[in-house]
Amino acid sequence: MAERAGVAVSTVSRVLNGGYASADAKRHVQLAVRELGYAPSVTARSLVTGHSGCIGVVAHSSQSPWFSQILAGVEEQLASSRESVLLGSLMLKGSYDSSPVASWIHEHRVDGLMFLRYTRRERGLLEAALRADLPVVLIAPDIAPAAAFIVRCDNINAGRLVGKHLASLGHRRVEFAGGPRDSTDTRDRLRGLRAELSERGVPMRDEDVWFGDYYPQSGIQYGELFLNRRPRARATAVVLGNDAMALGFMRTVLQRGMRIPQDVSVAGFDGVPDGALYWPGLTSVIQPTHLMGATACRALLDRIKDPGQDRVSVVQYGVELVIRQSTGAPATARPSGPGTQAGGDG
Repeated sequence: MAERAGVAVSTVSRVLNGGYASADAKRHVQLAVRELGYAPSVTARSLVTGHSGCIGVVAHSSQSPWFSQILAGVEEQLASSRESVLLGSLMLKGSYDSSPVASWIHEHRVDGLMFLRYTRRERGLLEAALRADLPVVLIAPDIAPAAAFIVRCDNINAGRLVGKHLASLGHRRVEFAGGPRDSTDTRDRLRGLRAELSERGVPMRDEDVWFGDYYPQSGIQYGELFLNRRPRARATAVVLGNDAMALGFMRTVLQRGMRIPQDVSVAGFDGVPDGALYWPGLTSVIQPTHLMGATACRALLDRIKDPGQDRVSVVQYGVELVIRQSTGAPATARPSGPGTQAGGDG
């Protein structure tokens, strides 16, 4: 290879492993690679560099649309690197099991770890990774440990955007059914929603707040609770902790004959593609999930390549409210007469 390229063996090694080389040297090495049909040995490279050639992506479940959007961004970044990815679902068989991910760490099978919605239950995994000197990045963690690179969104503003929209439509009572009580995203979304509504003269009572998890079943459960109240005791708008919960809630109340948004307006967070495919379309705060995945992956690859980089940092992205048909003016505030619009197109 070095003889065909007309360069030193060390230069070939640097080019093949992503190190520094002049543009001319890179061109000669790449031409020799094509002519010889050379394919580098991952095993040999691992022995030389001490790297496995894999990163680990850890989530409670890999089945959600939100996860798929994050993974698309990760995949985009990996396309130009020599790293591959191992996926670890902590709830793969219906019960929590972190042992596969623990084995990645103890057996040095990954060069770094990415946690999606890191919770207290993953603290042991994080501590083990840090002891093993593995770089770690977190995307939208439920808690924020001190020693990690974090990618998240401005969820306080997300809550404010929803509150402003609902108050401007004339809603005077809004309920919030969030994810886990100790989730940073849930707390921040509620804080923003509550603050915005309060400033617009729409206070939220403690009984208007409920906590579940981020799965559709939680939205279904809250839908049943909502339906079991007397009609006059129901809020005119419900904000769910994420889109998965919101879609579960909508399905439940629609099955029981309620109209959206005429009887109740519904809003969510995340902006997953499914929200635009259902009817009525779901009003949601969109976060740049693809970009979040790409940013986290790039940060992880940088820290694998250069362990001296600062491992503690926070990148926070802005959000955007997309208004669809699931939100509209409450019946008491809606003008009567033909042609009245119930919700936006978005």
